[in-house]
Amino acid sequence: MGLQTEKVSREKAIADAEERKVTTIQTEVSQKQRECEADVLKAEPALVAATAALDTLNRVNLTELKAFPNPPNAVTNVTAAVMVLLAPWGRVPKDRSWKAAKVFMGKVDDFLQALINYDKEHIPENCLKVVKEQYLKDPEFNPSLIRTKSFAAAGLCAWVINIVKFYEVYCDVEPKRQALAQANCELAAATEKLEAIRKKLEDLDRHLSRLTASFEKAIAKK
Repeated sequence: MGLQTEKVSREKAIADAEERKVTTIQTEVSQKQRECEADVLKAEPALVAATAALDTLNRVNLTELKAFPNPPNAVTNVTAAVMVLLAPWGRVPKDRSWKAAKVFMGKVDDFLQALINYDKEHIPENCLKVVKEQYLKDPEFNPSLIRTKSFAAAGLCAWVINIVKFYEVYCDVEPKRQALAQANCELAAATEKLEAIRKKLEDLDRHLSRLTASFEKAIAKK
C-alpha cells in the first residue's frame, strides 16, 4: 500500500504539472486567437470596398471604357495598374499603353471574371512594388477624381487600391494565423497527453482503493 500510494502521488504530481502546462498553452492560444480576429477585422473593410468596387462594373460601362479613343492619363494609369496586378505569373508587362490595355481587357465578361476571381492573397512581390511605386503614389489615382472621367475606370481604381490594402493586412495576419495553428496543435498534443496521464491516475487510484479495502478487511478479520 505504501509503494502504491507513493506511485499515485508521483503520477498526481506529473498530472498537475501537465495541467499547468495545458493551462499556459490555452492562455497563449486565446491571446493569439484574439490578435488574429482583430487583424482579420482590419482587413475586412478593404475587402468589402474592393467587392463593392467590382459591383459597380458591368459589361456596359467596361465596353464604354474600351471605346475611349484617347482617354486622359488618369484613366490609362488605372488600366495599367490593373494590367500589372493581373499579369500572368507576375510578369509585369512592359507595354502598358492604352492600346495594350484595350487588348488586355479583351472580352469584357472574361476580364470581369478575372477581377472577381483574383487571387488577392498571393500578389507577386514585383507586381505589388510596381503598382505602389508607379501608380498608388500618384495623387490623381483617386476614384473620386477619376469618376468624372470614367465610371468604370473609377471602379477599377477603387478595386486596385483596396486589393492592395487587403493584401498588406493579410500579410500581417498570415504569420499570426500560422502561429495560432501551431499553438492549437501543441494544445491538442498536450491535452491528449494530460488525458492519458489522468486515465492512468484513475486506474492507480482504483487499484489503491482495492488494496485499501483488502487491507481493511484483513485487519477486521484479524
